[in-house]
Amino acid sequence: MRTLKTSQKYEGVRSKELNNGDIAYYVRWTDESGKRFERKVGTKAGGWNEKKASIKRLELLNSKNIINSKIIISDIIDRYLDIQKIHVKPRTFIDYKGQCLLHIVPFFGSYSIETINSETISDFMIYLKSTKSNKTINKLVERLSHIIDWCISEYNLSIKNPVKSIKKLKVDNARERFLSKQEIETLLNTAKLHHNKEVYLFFVLALSTGGRLNSIRNVKLEDISFDDGTVKMQDFKNNTKYTAFLTQLAKDALKNYKDNIIFKTPERTITRAMQGILNDLFNKNIDKNDRKNRVVIHSIRHTFASHLAIQGTPIHIIQKLLNHKDIKMTMRYSHLLPSSGKEWVDRLWNL
Repeated sequence: MRTLKTSQKYEGVRSKELNNGDIAYYVRWTDESGKRFERKVGTKAGGWNEKKASIKRLELLNSKNIINSKIIISDIIDRYLDIQKIHVKPRTFIDYKGQCLLHIVPFFGSYSIETINSETISDFMIYLKSTKSNKTINKLVERLSHIIDWCISEYNLSIKNPVKSIKKLKVDNARERFLSKQEIETLLNTAKLHHNKEVYLFFVLALSTGGRLNSIRNVKLEDISFDDGTVKMQDFKNNTKYTAFLTQLAKDALKNYKDNIIFKTPERTITRAMQGILNDLFNKNIDKNDRKNRVVIHSIRHTFASHLAIQGTPIHIIQKLLNHKDIKMTMRYSHLLPSSGKEWVDRLWNL
């Protein structure tokens, strides 16, 4: 997204080049109470320029009704995103931008901050319910809340954030199902026949390391030590680095690679290919919104962790291998551990 450019000639006037080549003009001002405003006034294609925007700004400054000016979501979203961009990591900003432009603006774009209330927020949640999970809906409502809080602070609004009274939807944290050993064998055999060899290699590395999608896609040959069977991983979710380990199958799959960049296929292309294989093998009779039973790419990470638990790997080791910050996340696999604890109690007082 292009940033706003401040006019060197006219006070309080800013402009921004749009994706279609047009130029949008914005004006900023502060009223007598100290309340700050910014408003999009027009585009170059609509006959606007810096001078005309400056004249409009003076009209707004002199207006007796300035205190009642409305902060429209679609008018302030660009500035909100510009500010977020300098405060958050690039990948986080991409998520914020998608939440705002794909969901919040299409629904709330014409709303002023003052007119958003619990009823409109509930309508928004109902609107999302047919296509989004409860977890996603909660995230989008949280983003809306953040926008409103930002507006209250940025423009000194004397309103309360209506999102604070909205109850979050219950989220079923049950993990997606994991693959059995037979299903893993079927998956690898199918992937090996795919014309793109990166598809097979991704599944092998995912089953070997339990890494997230972007962690695996960013593995380079220089990160791998075949001598000790380790691979340096970057966890983009936690912004940390950690060490994972290679199975013999992973070593064999990597041994003929010469280029340092292992995954060259665009993310969208390779994920579409991998999810297509998973759908053909495991999801033919599964509803696309059935999170519990539908197999997705992230299910390979759960498969890795689940089979570690089944074979009795201590939970803190699983936590380390998954690079979980909080062991509570790892405890979701504890029910798969073969030990009930009985054998430890039996030998507790072996006097």
